[in-house]
Amino acid sequence: MLWTLHNRASDALRPDGLLRDPDAIRIYQAIDYDYRGRFGKPDGSHALRSRLFDDTLRPWLAAHPGGLVVELACGLETQYRRCDDGQVRWLCVDVPEAIAIRERFLPASERCRHLGRSALDLSWLDEVDSDRGVFITAQGL
Repeated sequence: MLWTLHNRASDALRPDGLLRDPDAIRIYQAIDYDYRGRFGKPDGSHALRSRLFDDTLRPWLAAHPGGLVVELACGLETQYRRCDDGQVRWLCVDVPEAIAIRERFLPASERCRHLGRSALDLSWLDEVDSDRGVFITAQGL
């Protein structure tokens, strides 16, 4: 969770970065952690991955107003904040420990809910309302 944050936020801090992600920067700077000591020099891999996922999701959102995005193994990913069109509904699924950390920085809301369950526990499917379409993403898996 912190490794991907390190790479995304470091890219977002660059003027020529691939990803505009003020929330990743905010979280990255708020966590007192030796990112470089643990993960080394940041690379653009996770920023590129997030950008590709965003670019794939946005046309789907336009075609499915009010649709549901299910984000498996969400960690501290900030895609909801980057892609929110004012209508999308979002379900962030991750193990309870990760959701507890996520909620410190990215609180749940009426349209962005958190579910503390492993993606391997398929009971998260019971929370899926497919009336307006469902887009499932699993960047961290």
